[in-house]
Amino acid sequence: MNTRAAEIPAEDQEAAKAVIAVYGTALGGIEPDYFVKNRADGPYLIIEFQNPQERHHRILAQVLTNIPPDNPFKDRTAILKRKKAPEQRLSLPEARMLKMEIAECLTIDRHSFDGDFFSRYTPSVFDLEQQIITRANYIVYGRRGAGKSSLLSYAMQIAKRDKLPFCWIAMQTFANRSDLEVVPAVLAAILHEISSIEHIQSEATLIYETLSALSEGSSRSVLTRCDKLIPRVRNLFTKIATKTVPLTIFLDDIHVLRSDLQPLVLSYIYKTTRGNNAFIKASGIDQLTRLWDESNSIGLKPVHDTQVLNLDLNLTMPEKSKEHITKILDLHAKYCGLSNINYIAGDPVLSRLVLAAAGVPRDALNLFSIAFSKALLGGQKLVSVNSINTATSEMAEQKIKDIELDSGEDIKTVKYMLDEIKDFCLNKEHQNAFLVEIKNSDDRYRLIQKLAALRLVHLLHEGITPREAGRRFIALMLDFGFYVGIRAAKSVSLILAEPKELLAKDLRSLPIFK
Repeated sequence: MNTRAAEIPAEDQEAAKAVIAVYGTALGGIEPDYFVKNRADGPYLIIEFQNPQERHHRILAQVLTNIPPDNPFKDRTAILKRKKAPEQRLSLPEARMLKMEIAECLTIDRHSFDGDFFSRYTPSVFDLEQQIITRANYIVYGRRGAGKSSLLSYAMQIAKRDKLPFCWIAMQTFANRSDLEVVPAVLAAILHEISSIEHIQSEATLIYETLSALSEGSSRSVLTRCDKLIPRVRNLFTKIATKTVPLTIFLDDIHVLRSDLQPLVLSYIYKTTRGNNAFIKASGIDQLTRLWDESNSIGLKPVHDTQVLNLDLNLTMPEKSKEHITKILDLHAKYCGLSNINYIAGDPVLSRLVLAAAGVPRDALNLFSIAFSKALLGGQKLVSVNSINTATSEMAEQKIKDIELDSGEDIKTVKYMLDEIKDFCLNKEHQNAFLVEIKNSDDRYRLIQKLAALRLVHLLHEGITPREAGRRFIALMLDFGFYVGIRAAKSVSLILAEPKELLAKDLRSLPIFK
């Protein structure tokens, strides 16, 4: 606050503080910079932002309507652009608002950005939004933080805006289930979601209660009993879904179900939706998702029954990934009253951020938030490359912990494979990237794919032929967290120092991990 306290009466100072306290609460708990300006016609309360947005004016107008009439600033408050940039930008209220904003968007679900979704949403790198909203079944693949839930949320918000029926099932509710009763449990969750629709409420509730009872039992005939209920569910859907008013069932994180149960659950949902103006839109980690059970011919068969949207090509197009992550950070920065993210982080910082996060949006946001805190604590004026590196090392620890969440019974073998690759890259080849021959039926290859799913190695190229014709390899990069920051390794050559397209000759020269 720059109140020029000697010139401003104490009662005016208190009145200004009262307005700012309410305004700060409306902004999420952080009070903006302000000062009281003496004018010939009386004092004026000036609130400063580096780049004021329409929402700041709108929120202020709402706040002032509730300020008591005897407050001198009820009709004498304005928002202005800050004239001079302070030396320590990270301590600005707008910067602290940005940090809080980033923290809030690290986990996306059906309630994220409610009421303000489209102004805070950044389209995907491949502009998949127009596809996901079409009347078709979709599976959205992506590693943790790639934007799967965000893309589903976009489609859900469109349905909500257009007043179309939908239900959102957080599959994490059924994680680690190994019993067949998970089938009626998921179906019951769907029925519970749509039971709020008035004209089918009683019928939906009745079917829900039947399915719910089945999900809590342990009958050998549970699937047979579900089969008998399917026609009733299909008939119910016809009462709420038409060609112009389709029903959408969102299944967020289908991969958390046990792999053999995934196609079974999907097959039962598909029995209710197929040809019924109802569609399934699911998300999952590719390497941990099993849509189709070939031996039993159940589930969703890609192309035939569902279309695949892939968000996992981040570092195959590093320049686009940088553009996308910068757009996300810019959007949040502007929302908080900054001109763009470059106001507190230079371009070299953003380049390192993209590589350290391997182009994964949520990892980039998380790293930026940690680096922001470290830079502020260290008295730095801006977020630095060093703070990004240190944050990257710390985040590697969390990724290793994620192995226990996502690897199931493969925990030991996955960790052993990671140690092998780290030794190969850091101690033997002194190179952070490598080639692996594509052998889909090979157990070691499948383990490497699982490491990619866990964001411990990252795809650089989907398929190249470095030497012998007929043998194809993928190019991968070991996560930055294992050789920068607190784990800085000596003499490790980086295949990417900047987010730019890789040349074929550079990829072909990479060492082969066997």
